[in-house]
Amino acid sequence: MADELERSDSPLSLPRYRYATGWYQVAWSDDIAPGDVKKLHYFGQELVCFRGESGRINVLDAYCLHLGAHLGVGGVVKGEMIVCPWHNWHWNGDGSNALIPYSQQKCKKNLRIRSYPVQDWYGLVMVWHDRDAGEPYWQPPRVPELENGRYYPLHPHGRMLNRVRVHPQMIVENAADPYHVGPVHQGDDTATTSFEFKGHHLHATIETVYGKGKPSSWLTPNGPVQASVTYDTYGIGLGFVRFPSEVIGTVQITSHTPVDDEYTDYWFALASEREPGDSGDEPTGRAARFLELQRNVIRQDFFTWENMKYLASPNLTPEEAKDYMALRKWARQFYPADAI
Repeated sequence: MADELERSDSPLSLPRYRYATGWYQVAWSDDIAPGDVKKLHYFGQELVCFRGESGRINVLDAYCLHLGAHLGVGGVVKGEMIVCPWHNWHWNGDGSNALIPYSQQKCKKNLRIRSYPVQDWYGLVMVWHDRDAGEPYWQPPRVPELENGRYYPLHPHGRMLNRVRVHPQMIVENAADPYHVGPVHQGDDTATTSFEFKGHHLHATIETVYGKGKPSSWLTPNGPVQASVTYDTYGIGLGFVRFPSEVIGTVQITSHTPVDDEYTDYWFALASEREPGDSGDEPTGRAARFLELQRNVIRQDFFTWENMKYLASPNLTPEEAKDYMALRKWARQFYPADAI
């Protein structure tokens, strides 16, 4: 896939480098209990994720700096440390060497495995990736819909994971492309988009019609609904779509985590307003149908991404160019200047 990206001197070309700075999902929180160790592969490298006995979760580069054993293959948790399966060297969650059990040296104080800032955020394990190991300069936002009990919970019923052959930025660029909605998603092909950019945050509003041309549907029982759908993207790796109560109040959260130079893990989680009188965790009624609809809508883009040739300098129409190029200019801030 990397070889299929054409080279271009254009400042608006799609970056060949895939590992933009920002927050990315690497696991579901409830898949990692205290004491668990999980092998990961993201950003083109091996990682290890472990949760200490206190519940604190950590992500490190995978390899023990003694002789190179993979800590995610046979490593165990002891207290807040991960223990190498080969010689029992102990490593703290910040990557520092804690103990060499058989040596009079006890530990190598200046030896440190790279660690990654981690947040256990609404049941999503989020990792801050920066090629140069910089500290986070923004945090994932609050999600009020998940805090008031009016929405079904994200977990375990409202989520999905797909591995897709796509550059992660292409997923974000969907927000600038209302013209694919009709052919790909069979939606309103007259939708319009407006954009706002503020630092790491992109906010877009899509004006669209649900149930267009239909006197009634399960989603629009009283006929077509003019609706404003909002997109909020934080860096390249974390995105929100919010659907209004005129359709069905919903927050959809996605993370687009680069696995390597070819594949991206597309993490999806969705919560809709509860059906009247329903206090359970599993969506029912219109909420359940909308969840299944959005799962299908997400997958409808995959065939294009996995079979297309990426053009570094696309040939855009005047109607497309303004928002599409504004988004690409905004996105370049997340890539190292020497790696675009």
